[in-house]
Amino acid sequence: MKNRDMAIGLLLVGSASAALAQTTDTRPPSFGAAPRAPSGPPARSIGIRAAVDVSYDSNAFGLSDALIRQGRLAGRSKDDISITPSLQLDITQPFGRQAAYLRGTIGYDFYLQNSQLQRERIQLDGGVNLQVGHGCSGGVNAAYGRFKSNSGDVFVLGDEPLIRDINTQETLVFGGRAQCGGAIGITPAIGYQHSQIRNDSRFFKLNDSNSDSFDGSIGYSRPSLGRISLYGTYTTAKYLNRTVIGLPGPIPGIPTDGVESYSAGVRFERQIGTRVQGSIAGGYSWVNPKNIFSNKFRGSSYSASLNIRPFDAMSLDLLASREAETTNAVFASYSITEIYALNGTYRLNRKMSANFGSSYQSRDYRGRFATVDGAATLGEDKFVRAYVGLAYDLNRRLRLNGLVSQQRRKADNPLFNYNNTTVSLGASFALSR
Repeated sequence: MKNRDMAIGLLLVGSASAALAQTTDTRPPSFGAAPRAPSGPPARSIGIRAAVDVSYDSNAFGLSDALIRQGRLAGRSKDDISITPSLQLDITQPFGRQAAYLRGTIGYDFYLQNSQLQRERIQLDGGVNLQVGHGCSGGVNAAYGRFKSNSGDVFVLGDEPLIRDINTQETLVFGGRAQCGGAIGITPAIGYQHSQIRNDSRFFKLNDSNSDSFDGSIGYSRPSLGRISLYGTYTTAKYLNRTVIGLPGPIPGIPTDGVESYSAGVRFERQIGTRVQGSIAGGYSWVNPKNIFSNKFRGSSYSASLNIRPFDAMSLDLLASREAETTNAVFASYSITEIYALNGTYRLNRKMSANFGSSYQSRDYRGRFATVDGAATLGEDKFVRAYVGLAYDLNRRLRLNGLVSQQRRKADNPLFNYNNTTVSLGASFALSR
């Protein structure tokens, strides 16, 4: 395996949780399996598409039937139709042995019945992949997201804040990674990542957070084996607008809430022929919350990211992870989150392809504040999704697409149970050759 391929594998493992974090978005991905990174020298590629999607959501606010029966919709429509114009980007520009890239979507949701739901829908990821000398590789990257949160995701208050103060969540992640070593022998690697979450609703602002993560590994590589390494990570996270005793806002003399965690384990990366490639990591985590009502966590953690091509027309992504992470969903210090997902693409013919997938996410929230009524908060939830779609290329530039998705959330508090069906139809036009 070449150094470049191993660096890509490390980046996939490092970004697996970030990619999977959007599992509970009201809309699934409009594509199936992600394309593989090219194994040869970086090649120039410019993909820009203008798109319009029309979507029907059976539960546009993301509220449980119990809350709706209580009148929390305040006379508003439970279901709605949205129109989303967007610009889709997939750009790679080489500079000698280096390459810069930018991919993602910039769009805006317009709702026909509930105008307060209208928000930006932005997800961008960019960076530079680097080759230094004959034995070192790495890269720097940044990702930005801005989108609407579900109304029922924070906690149950009253009619007005749930429906009127729709939250916009903004995320920013940036960092870098470097690895050295030849095709055979010892290969050390280091990485750093900073992430932050911001919310514009005054209730969600209590979950605004910053986190910094440092990791290092020492591995051994052979072309016939792949790379096996020992890794360690350290992460510190801070909630900016709440204290260790659960009170909102900064208070002189009282520290802000946060989490400190460590993990260590073994990671294996390999590309097996042309059919299977990916990474698997397993280890142990130690989580020390600062909140005085929250218990420490000691337990296993793992991640896996595999791309499988059983035959030329089909590509499958298999993803799995278990980790402790900061949460933007409820009043909690952290959550133990498990995610399992399958995304696939099957090319029916030269013009048509099918996209399909399913995912399961389980979150166990730790350290609910004593200052918040337990009957109005969430202890654990499970989110299941399944989707299927079609894309049809009318010609070289014009593409039509359709997608149907079903999402269900089951929680220990019935006020947070949630069901939604999404049906989308759209068209996109390639602006680049």
